[in-house]
Amino acid sequence: MTSHRRSAGPRAHRGITLLEAMATMAVVVFGILGISLVVLASSKQNRRNLIHAQAGLIAEQELERIVSMRCAAPPPAAPCANVAALDDTTRTVWWSSNGTPREVAPGAGDPERLRYEVAVDVDPPFEGQETGSPVLNRLVAGQPLSSVVNVRVTVSWLDADLGRRAVALQTRMAQ
Repeated sequence: MTSHRRSAGPRAHRGITLLEAMATMAVVVFGILGISLVVLASSKQNRRNLIHAQAGLIAEQELERIVSMRCAAPPPAAPCANVAALDDTTRTVWWSSNGTPREVAPGAGDPERLRYEVAVDVDPPFEGQETGSPVLNRLVAGQPLSSVVNVRVTVSWLDADLGRRAVALQTRMAQ
């Protein structure tokens, strides 16, 4: 009977070389760095999405407030005069990620809040050649549209990386 034994040569007890350890360490460091960059980019995009959603909610609330006013105008005022009076109005709203929108600037000790600018545009009166799409002064069933206004609410904010950003919502109102 022959016994097969492996000989314990010099290679069997050698271990890991310094070069192999450094290569492994480099792969691990680059992997961790890559994961960190992905997490950082994801966090930044989530923050942008939150800001965009907040702006959309502010625009929606403003548009709902205007629509709830209803289009009214006692004679001899122009149609929808109450809504048309809001044309070219602006206001500032501050909102933190853990709060609600408010029109009062944050004071010392308050959580940091993002500043949103809310602008309202009502057409008509037409500004230049602006008539909306489809146009407000078109014929419907052979009759000219009357007492219709196009209401646009634009909410904008300053993004440190991308500059001024905005969300706009619009609707049409009639008497």
